[in-house]
Amino acid sequence: MELLVIIALTSILALLTASAVHHGLDEAMRVHCLNNLKEMTRSAHLYASHHQGALPPAYRRDFDTGETKTWESFLWDNAPESPIQQCPVFHGSANWDDEYTGYNYNASFVGGYELIRKGARLANSRPSIRTSMIQNPSECALFGDGEFAKGANKFMRSPYPGPNDTGTTLAQGGTQGYRHRGRTNVGFADGHVASVDQVYPAPGKSSLSSSAYGFLSPDNRLYDLE
Repeated sequence: MELLVIIALTSILALLTASAVHHGLDEAMRVHCLNNLKEMTRSAHLYASHHQGALPPAYRRDFDTGETKTWESFLWDNAPESPIQQCPVFHGSANWDDEYTGYNYNASFVGGYELIRKGARLANSRPSIRTSMIQNPSECALFGDGEFAKGANKFMRSPYPGPNDTGTTLAQGGTQGYRHRGRTNVGFADGHVASVDQVYPAPGKSSLSSSAYGFLSPDNRLYDLE
């Protein structure tokens, strides 16, 4: 009888230890992810300091060469892809031919887009905003855990269309992934990073299609410049 009790207690202790270790690993990866986002936010501000305060574009498309450069190229000054771009807990599809993936950039309000033809910027391009235009930087998301139904996404979208959004359907592909024990990590324009547990469905929806991804706020308050 005593042996059975000892075996039972040993099994319980083993389970508790395994759970604690697993939780500890999850927490370490959450912090690792936050550090990545902090470094990305720093790099965005460094870019702005060399471009009259303008933050990186979301993308640049050259119609003559067919080349599209996305915000990571500007963030790291065209250097090879950085492992900082990899969220440590994301293992899904990149949806682009990226070695590292898992994060998105506020393309609704912050990062503009440059359309190039014959070496000239087209009139329907949208410039990125300047840091001085952000009225409440502690509540303006720059980068975050990007995820939607089909995997990672590069471009963070606000629930309602922003000035850089060309249609109302873009938002569905620009949600955040709540993959850190029900939380999503965000890097804000003032440089601070945070794990957010509030998740909101798309406008007009009464419930989430999945608790794994959604929006940071029910409206554009954590995306816009106000």
